[in-house]
Amino acid sequence: MESAIQSQKEAHRSEEAMDSEVSKLGSNLITKFHVLIRISQIYDSKNVALQQFIQESLHAMNTFIQRKGNLCLKIVADDIFLNEQRLRYSVESFNSFKYLLTQWKKRLIGEVLYKEVLDEDTLREFIYILMGLEEGREENATLFNEKLREHHISSIEVGPLEVSEREEGAYTLEKENSQEVAKKVFFETIGTVKEVITHIKGKQHADMRKLKRLVRKAVNLIMEDEMILLGMTTIKNYDEYTFNHSVNVAIYSLGMGRRLGFSRGILSELGITAMLHDIGKSKIPLEILNKPAALNDEEWGLMKKHPLMGVEIVLNLKQLGEVNPKMVIGIFDHHLQNNLSGYPKLFSKRRMSLFGRIIQIADAYDAMTTPRIYKKIPYTPEQTLAILLKERDTRFDSTLLKMFIGLVGVYPIGSLVLLDTHEMGIVFKTNPDPQNIDRPQVILVERDVEGRGRMELMDLAETDSGGRYRRNVVKTLDPNKYHIDIGKYFLRKRED
Repeated sequence: MESAIQSQKEAHRSEEAMDSEVSKLGSNLITKFHVLIRISQIYDSKNVALQQFIQESLHAMNTFIQRKGNLCLKIVADDIFLNEQRLRYSVESFNSFKYLLTQWKKRLIGEVLYKEVLDEDTLREFIYILMGLEEGREENATLFNEKLREHHISSIEVGPLEVSEREEGAYTLEKENSQEVAKKVFFETIGTVKEVITHIKGKQHADMRKLKRLVRKAVNLIMEDEMILLGMTTIKNYDEYTFNHSVNVAIYSLGMGRRLGFSRGILSELGITAMLHDIGKSKIPLEILNKPAALNDEEWGLMKKHPLMGVEIVLNLKQLGEVNPKMVIGIFDHHLQNNLSGYPKLFSKRRMSLFGRIIQIADAYDAMTTPRIYKKIPYTPEQTLAILLKERDTRFDSTLLKMFIGLVGVYPIGSLVLLDTHEMGIVFKTNPDPQNIDRPQVILVERDVEGRGRMELMDLAETDSGGRYRRNVVKTLDPNKYHIDIGKYFLRKRED
């Protein structure tokens, strides 16, 4: 058993190192393409201002071609593959991914193969031929290749977009694509929160309407199936903690609000409040926010002012429209603690607001399960729940905490568990039956004969012909010890 687990750890390390390398190269490449296509729509092909962007893109592309022999970008459904490896979204690259997918799909271009190192003229001609194609024309790939030959370019081949029947027609929240919708809403919301906070910090106009639209999409997803978005909270972006954390807290809060029976309107207000719960930190210097050591008294005193600073910012955000008092109080309250011993200090005693109590639990859980600059190895979900339970009634509302545990599960979503079949699994979905709360659905962490990770979903409530459970949880494991990136399993397609 130990040797098998050791082999699995080594395989994970090897795969994740390769994935990380290609993902970084791919994200850089997609971002360069995004900028280049944008610029090509402003300047004509002979403009000298275009040269800098051509050279930057060439460097990224040719570096990859020299290392790998060629470069192939292919669109499959809503994914981009680089040399047959699916590129993962990141906060920084999501908008570039989305833009490239949109532009290629409009022109029904699905694949481009760069067979050798390119020069400036070749890349320039390629971009302007691409953007000159008529949208929606089925023969675009053929026309593209003909134009490339006319310009004596033999180093590039273009293939048509392969459209499945399910992709045709309206884009709806059907069961088949709801996971993809959730990914897009999640990453786009992180990017939008980042834009809003960055603009507020720079005293610029913040587009709150876009954030409100995304929160409404998140509400629709939560109402359809709360587990779709809850799985996204396992994605922890260390470099973008503030924005990633804000979205995760909103998802947990929406899950609790749904179980409390909130209407869509109230859920939207709760979602916005949770998204903005830490917005006051935009007024705190980065050297304090990112300090790896303990804060001194002066720094801690400033940090404790961020809920009040957040209230001031929200009251001045005109694009929010008429601000419901519940939202303002929820931001003010999220560090008060259930016995009012937290901060900011109150002049008179009162009960914490419901929004504040919900966000406080979601905030603490996500913060403790996420790597931080002063705590690189976070608590596991199981360890975190144990800590929260110790502080029920004093710090947290015990009723809401019980509801939260019901939401994330006794074995919380994203937990790594060892099964009595000697398999490892990642908890994907809680069991709605209270009698089987300890029998969630798990994604098995195993590999096929070619060494690729499988995405097989197993229900631990499943029994054999004799009524015995086929699989049982033996114990939880620390994914850091096995070098397993939990979030990656929620981004990939499963073998349902």
